[in-house]
Amino acid sequence: MNVSFWQRIHGGSSHFPIVLLLVSVVFDLAAWRSRDEALRRGLHIGGFGSAVVGALGGFGAVIAGLIMTHGRVLGSGYERLHHLFVWPAFGLCVVLITWRLCIRQQMSRRGLGVYLVGMSAAAALMLGAGYWGGEVLLGRETGNAPASSLIKSVSTSDEIDLTGAGRQLFLKNCAHCHGADARGNECPDLHNLDWTDEQIAARIRNGKKGQMTAFAGKISPQQIREVVVYLRTLK
Repeated sequence: MNVSFWQRIHGGSSHFPIVLLLVSVVFDLAAWRSRDEALRRGLHIGGFGSAVVGALGGFGAVIAGLIMTHGRVLGSGYERLHHLFVWPAFGLCVVLITWRLCIRQQMSRRGLGVYLVGMSAAAALMLGAGYWGGEVLLGRETGNAPASSLIKSVSTSDEIDLTGAGRQLFLKNCAHCHGADARGNECPDLHNLDWTDEQIAARIRNGKKGQMTAFAGKISPQQIREVVVYLRTLK
């Protein structure tokens, strides 16, 4: 299973925790305000069930994300911001759900209030994680340098177009390992490469066993060229 498979799993499973945590908070808050005992019990069951299913989806998203990034916990750029929201949200959910499971029917109204505040914070953090994850996918980050400096070596409008397209491809396929700014963490820094264009293209096509995914068949030769053009702008 290649990186693109785990990207799909991560993307698909990460939506469930966001929605279900919000649903959980809404249900429990409605139960908190309800005076009907039967309705309150049903809302609490629905809220807690949503929280449990959301947390399970979170486990799937976290596992897929760690596999996709080769175990990188923080990363850099927008990926780092994404993770700074993910980990507190995930940890808070696990702690609160475990606590509620242990207490069950013995939870006081005050305890439920504490639980609600904590789950609201977790839901807010999860929304923040989703936002920064979207920023990575949309490719809005330009790294530490301004966007104008990234294309200073491009002289024609066609090359500028290739650079923009190459950057989008890089952010989608490469940033999870090399960082959104291409500075790398555990992977190589891609600035000021001293390889020829063909050497870079060959590495993208063929990958490196145990270290880098081969993208031949995943992206077209034209797209590989676009990535090479973009990498040439990183100084």
